[in-house]
Amino acid sequence: MRSLVDQFSSLAEFPNVKPRPADLNTVVVNALALFAGRLQRLRVVEALGDGLPLAMIDPEAIKRALSNLIDNAAEAMGNSLLRELHIETRRSEQAPGMLELVVADTGSGVTDEVRERLFLPYFSTKGRGTGLGLTIAAKILADHGGNIRAEQNVPAGARFILELPAASLAQDAAEPENVRETQPA
Repeated sequence: MRSLVDQFSSLAEFPNVKPRPADLNTVVVNALALFAGRLQRLRVVEALGDGLPLAMIDPEAIKRALSNLIDNAAEAMGNSLLRELHIETRRSEQAPGMLELVVADTGSGVTDEVRERLFLPYFSTKGRGTGLGLTIAAKILADHGGNIRAEQNVPAGARFILELPAASLAQDAAEPENVRETQPA
């Protein structure tokens, strides 16, 4: 299996990212649209920052990375009593000139041991996973001059924080956020 994946990877190399100024909130909405009809058993909470500067990103590449995270989160919550997916966009408080995209779930979470290996190729905590989804997401973020990290979500689950460069620093004041919820059907 690994040999097949290696061969497939070399044949189907990901295109180079082509960053341009783009609205990060639109990328989030478009990524969630890919899951239309597949997240009915989850409560999806979007907290998309108002007045964010444009991000310097390749929207399709970031949508691909975000889709991997949403898919992983939905699967991680399969047996949870509480199934909430939180997606937030905001300015980074730690890194000026960066935006953050946060994906948090109420699944089983990540241990310190797992967190150290999450972004390595072929590492998977799922029975059916190839172990490439988070590796691909990390590569996409690195190609953008950004970063991705995982941490425990409180009270339960995992949080992935994606840091992406802003296209401009014109707006420095933090603005209130729009919060939108989708209830399970």
